[in-house]
Amino acid sequence: MDYYKKEERRERRQRREKTGRPMILVGAALIGVLVLVGVVLLIASYGEIFTVKGIRGFVRVNLLGKTPAFHYMDIERNGKEERVTAAETFTITYRDEFIVKSVSTDSLFEKNITVDVDGLGGANDLKVLLKAVELVDATMTASVKEALRGRPLPQSAIRVRYNQQEIGVVPVRIELTPQDWLRFARNPANAKWQAQALEKALAMNPDDTALRKTLAEQHLETGKIDQAIAQYRAVLSRKADDMTALAGLSRCYVERKDYARALPLTRRITELNPKDAGAHAIAGFLYGKMGKWNDAVTHYGTSLKLKPDDAMVRFSLGGAYEKTGKLAPAIREYEIAHKRMPDDQRVTQALADAYRKAGREQDAAKLYATLARKNTKDPNAYAALAQAHGRKGQVKEEIENYRKAIAAQPRDPILRYNLGVAYDKAKRHKEALAEYEKALQLKPDDTDAAARISEHYFRGKRYREAVEALNRIRKTAPKNPRVYADLGFAYGELKQYRDAEENYKKALQLGSSDPNIHLNLAAIYEKQGRTKEAAKAVEKGGKSGKATTEALERMGAQQMKAKQYDAALKTYRQLSAVESRRGLAYANMGTIYGIKGQTEKAIENLKLAVRYDKEDEGSWFALGEAYEKKKMYKEALEAYKAAYQINPESRAAERIPQLRIRMLEDKHRE
Repeated sequence: MDYYKKEERRERRQRREKTGRPMILVGAALIGVLVLVGVVLLIASYGEIFTVKGIRGFVRVNLLGKTPAFHYMDIERNGKEERVTAAETFTITYRDEFIVKSVSTDSLFEKNITVDVDGLGGANDLKVLLKAVELVDATMTASVKEALRGRPLPQSAIRVRYNQQEIGVVPVRIELTPQDWLRFARNPANAKWQAQALEKALAMNPDDTALRKTLAEQHLETGKIDQAIAQYRAVLSRKADDMTALAGLSRCYVERKDYARALPLTRRITELNPKDAGAHAIAGFLYGKMGKWNDAVTHYGTSLKLKPDDAMVRFSLGGAYEKTGKLAPAIREYEIAHKRMPDDQRVTQALADAYRKAGREQDAAKLYATLARKNTKDPNAYAALAQAHGRKGQVKEEIENYRKAIAAQPRDPILRYNLGVAYDKAKRHKEALAEYEKALQLKPDDTDAAARISEHYFRGKRYREAVEALNRIRKTAPKNPRVYADLGFAYGELKQYRDAEENYKKALQLGSSDPNIHLNLAAIYEKQGRTKEAAKAVEKGGKSGKATTEALERMGAQQMKAKQYDAALKTYRQLSAVESRRGLAYANMGTIYGIKGQTEKAIENLKLAVRYDKEDEGSWFALGEAYEKKKMYKEALEAYKAAYQINPESRAAERIPQLRIRMLEDKHRE
């Protein structure tokens, strides 16, 4: 039994020995392959280690604990592999995306090695995808002034560190492109540099018309009209029918108010694209600015056919109709625009004004009230409502709304004046006077307000109070000629002739062209016995412009007194032209013609005098004398009778019997 057991153990041992040897060989082979692959990979990745320099570095770092040296880095840029050494510069543009895949140093397996790209990534950028555009934008923002002057941007760097100690640097140079400047310009944060950035981009790519149009628009938006025009013209020189450039250049001329140059450009757009509703609307606007309202109506109408829902164009069409005097279609367009834009104050105001012009006072008042309710601080709304009430004779409401308008805009002289007029309507003269004085304080050259103040005192012949008020006003309105003219009149009525003369002369010195001032000054001279000066003043008054009937009467009387009959005749003709039914003018012309021996003309004018003033005894008597000179005794007798009936104490009482005797004598001679 033992024999068999021993034999069995020997067989098993032999079998194990037979199977074990191949396994050992296979294992040894595998280990050999792995070692070989590892060596190959090690050489591929860390080939520097197997050089003399590498071995020294390995020993120095791993055995002696020294700082490793940087050899190179492998970078994948836009899908392509690159190797960059410390002696090279890494150049990038905004388009690049890159990864620092590995760094070759004396440190085996990149132990304790980190990579930091200035301006990008985080603490360690090794094997991190980086976008160059972020670095480009940040660097441009930080160094914009230098870049705009054409200087290169400051270099960035890829820094290699070992345990936070920098062991290598690869410089990074940014290469700018037109797109960089364009992107920079489009960033709202860079608005200050926008135009300059676009100019830099254009300088790098002068044939880019899209870029040129962008620059032109930027110039236009910032008010640099000349520069914008130059850029748009440059585009049109390359492409004559560029719609954007045509529209932009037209806008430039509109900004300059040079509508005659803007119009052909806009019309060209409508020719190139007849269905451009906006271009037709702009053409309508331009025709309107040039006063060609019928053409404006045509183009606004075309625009609305293409785009019927454009309420603003419809509003503009209403305005154009109104300018051509077509109020009914204007109201129709305004109503449609108002229906679509009920909250637009301009439309509401225009419709209200059109209703007022058409006599639809109730409709106008409703809209004015709506304007006032919607904008309680809008003085124009209250002023318009006040005017509407005033036209309807509702003085109380007129005053109330003017006061609301003034509360919103207390320093408006027109509102103050209008409130004064409303107070006068309500016979609240004291309050009216206060408003006129406030209006004059706000607008010292307001002659209407000064006249109202004077009239207030003159109405009651309160000349001394007028002098006090006008002297007070003179301090706030020292260059208002009306104030001095009224002071002259008030002083004249108070018989303070020297003061009157001084103020009349001051009014003339300040440029007043009112002929009545000369005539009033003539009256002052006359009262002081200064006849020659009075005559000269009358002559100047006749030459200086349109005078009042009262002043013309005074001037004619002065000329008659000075026996200046030709001048007086001219004055009375002027008076008859101003007031054709003024009997006095014809009476005096008849008298002058009688003095000059022109009896027929005397009769002609005296007949007109008694026609317009049947109760003028003097004219009837003068007419009788004229007839008598012409031996028209029957007509003379009738004229004398008319004079006698008006005034029994007339000289005609003596002439009637004398004339009858003469008529009998003539009859008996026959």
